Amino acid sequence: MSKPVKIGPWGGDGGEPRDIEYTPFTLVGVAVRSGDAINGVRFTYVDTSGNLHEEEWGGSEAEKFEELLLQELEYVEEISGTYGSPPESYVTSLELVTNKGRTIRGGTAGSGGSFNVPLVSARIIGFFGAAGTTYIDSFGIYAGFAA
Repeated sequence: MSKPVKIGPWGGDGGEPRDIEYTPFTLVGVAVRSGDAINGVRFTYVDTSGNLHEEEWGGSEAEKFEELLLQELEYVEEISGTYGSPPESYVTSLELVTNKGRTIRGGTAGSGGSFNVPLVSARIIGFFGAAGTTYIDSFGIYAGFAA
């Protein structure tokens, strides 16, 4: 794969910046905690040296918890979501779709804005953004493109 490309983030300006420390190679799994908005995300990725890393951002309390563990030859190829209007411009919904048609989603559509990124010849291999202790304030992706 070529060098990963950052796409986004979408959402507001609040929260503390969140990013991964190591260059991602592949995404292993992702979990979303939500209610009316996205409270937290947890994801696991493998870096370019083959080491496994887990990140957890945002709050741990939520009404709903969804987890997606990627199977062999499965990857996330699309992300979409919404965010609220200021001053509550955190991420209000997220949906991730794999190449095998499996979906993970959380939250409720917001009134501020939306995003939809279907990837062609690429896959989502990591995330970045900003989070506080209650919500994911902004969310972006690392896309890996086949060399």
